[in-house]
This record gives sequence, C-alpha cells and structure tokens, in this order.
Amino acid sequence: MQFNRMLAGAAIGGLILAGASVSPTHAAGAACSVERLQGAYVFDGRGTNVHYGVFSFDGSGRFSGKQTSIRQTSPARETLQGTYTINADCTGAMIMDGQPGGTAHWDIFVSSDGKKGRMIRTDAGIHGVRTFEQ
Repeated sequence: MQFNRMLAGAAIGGLILAGASVSPTHAAGAACSVERLQGAYVFDGRGTNVHYGVFSFDGSGRFSGKQTSIRQTSPARETLQGTYTINADCTGAMIMDGQPGGTAHWDIFVSSDGKKGRMIRTDAGIHGVRTFEQ
C-alpha cells in the first residue's frame, strides 16, 4: 500500500514538473445537465418491439429523431420528438411524443462525458430498454 502511494505521488510530481495541469472541473467530475446531451446519437432498443434510429439532442431539453420499428411483423418508419431532463448525477427523464400508442416515459442514465446513455421505459405494463451513443 505504501509503495502505491509513493508511486502515485511520483506520477503526480512528474506531471507537475513536466508542466501538465489538471483542470479543477475535470478533476472534481463536472455535474451533468441538459447541455451534456447535444447533437446526433444512434440508438437501438428492445422490449415489446425492436427499434433502431437516431436522436438529435439540442442541449436545452428538447430532442427530435427518427426510428425504424418492428411492431408485430411490419416495419414502420417513425418520427420522434419530445423533451428531456438531466440531473447533476447524470440521471434524468425523457418524454417521447407522437409514438403509436401515445406518449412514452423513460428514465435515462448518461455517461459523465455525455457520449453514451441507457434508457428504460417507465410506463405501466410496457417494457423497453434502449442504448444510445454519439
């Protein structure tokens, strides 16, 4: 244990001598917010149906997108839109409007760098999960 502390101290000292710096924001792990999701993210999902598509997050709490879904046996191309929130701990929620069957509610979990996320549907009696990444 003592050796590991000495090794870590030497590594940090070496970085300081070499002129490297660690920004306080990255060192402390910056808090998440809606700005963490911006741009296009591809996704896939499974549950009662199968979905593949793209979300476009605006960085201020709204998203749009497109997906191809297989419901029963017929593929369908669908347009997505809605809102999202992200909490400081990188958890949040999405509300998807315009889906067949009505509005869909999701809990979301975003990586600290905002590049990847996972979703689980929270509507009673409907199961689904999705993974998205930039």
